[in-house]
Amino acid sequence: MLASCIPCGFARSTVSQVLGMMLLLLLQITLTSAPASAQSITLPTIEPSIRLEASGHFGQNELDGQLRRPDQISKIRSRAAAGSARDEFLMGYACTKGMGQPQDLSQALAWYLKAANHAEPAAITELGRMYVHGYGVSQDYQKGMEWLRRAAADGYAPAQTDVGLLYFEGLGVAPDYESAVRWWEKAAGNGYAPAESNLGVAYLNGMGVPRDPARATQLFRNAADAGLDTAQFDLASCYEAGQGVPQDLGVAAEWYRKAAQRGNPGAQNNLASMYQSGRGVPQDTFRALRLFLLAAENGNMKAATNLATTFQLGIGVKPDSVLSCMWLQIASGAGEDGGESVHATCSKISDHQLNQAREQASTWRVQHHLEVVPSTAASSASRIFSPR
Repeated sequence: MLASCIPCGFARSTVSQVLGMMLLLLLQITLTSAPASAQSITLPTIEPSIRLEASGHFGQNELDGQLRRPDQISKIRSRAAAGSARDEFLMGYACTKGMGQPQDLSQALAWYLKAANHAEPAAITELGRMYVHGYGVSQDYQKGMEWLRRAAADGYAPAQTDVGLLYFEGLGVAPDYESAVRWWEKAAGNGYAPAESNLGVAYLNGMGVPRDPARATQLFRNAADAGLDTAQFDLASCYEAGQGVPQDLGVAAEWYRKAAQRGNPGAQNNLASMYQSGRGVPQDTFRALRLFLLAAENGNMKAATNLATTFQLGIGVKPDSVLSCMWLQIASGAGEDGGESVHATCSKISDHQLNQAREQASTWRVQHHLEVVPSTAASSASRIFSPR
């Protein structure tokens, strides 16, 4: 199952401290009186493993550190005005992120163009990404590809990685796994972690290269050691399933933990499932609940489904049909299937309780900026590249 699955990246939503603390308090109150024997009835939903990684977020902490203080931005602005290509790029980045000034995508575009005219590869890459995402400009995959290929041809690994993604998904070009792999190999040859991670996906699934799970896990390990959370997640998934490495649930849990500490919602969800069932770690239903809550707050709707099941069955908490239905409403509203057994929960509660669950779910969505989607189908184009 692992080898046939190629999900893309996911968005991260804003964490609501208020509701999260309320729910944690509720869990602490009910934990001591609830039976914990139901965890063996149904296994938690596992976040699909092995995802493609765009290079948009990798290295952002370093950039953010250069633009943290007003005096830093002032000096960068002065150097940019004097024609420093790198500082022109940094000003574009600051305008994009709204650092030291309100976000202004038109100014970001102008600064990136100045830096691109001075052959700054990071700025050329960002111009390509703006067109790929339709970020401040009309979305245009072909124009985005032109900019990205320009930086990629100069050996810039982030651009090479994104060109590979466009070939892999067939955005602006015909789908071509072999070309995707060639670009990722160029970037991986420079030790660029997102490209190594994507090569791991290709080798694990035999797409553009002969299938080689052992090679895939080595590539995931390289990227994981560099601190890439999606690679840490993928390596954990391989250890959990015994793909390319001997199955080792303890090692899987450790890599999930590392990715979870970096804010990876899928890893938070999967580590929670391991704590809930005691697989690879000592069973700890309260820690599982906290991780499920954290993953859901970070936008993982499989965690919301798991919370619905947890409250339905009373796994470490007092059974609560209203809370179960609330989490089901949240998950299903985002396109996640909660399963027939949980759907049945909402059909068995009173109209007053159902309205209460719906109101709580609506409040949670507003607090977390989560939009209700009309179907479970997600746009692959919107999920390939990491959101800014």
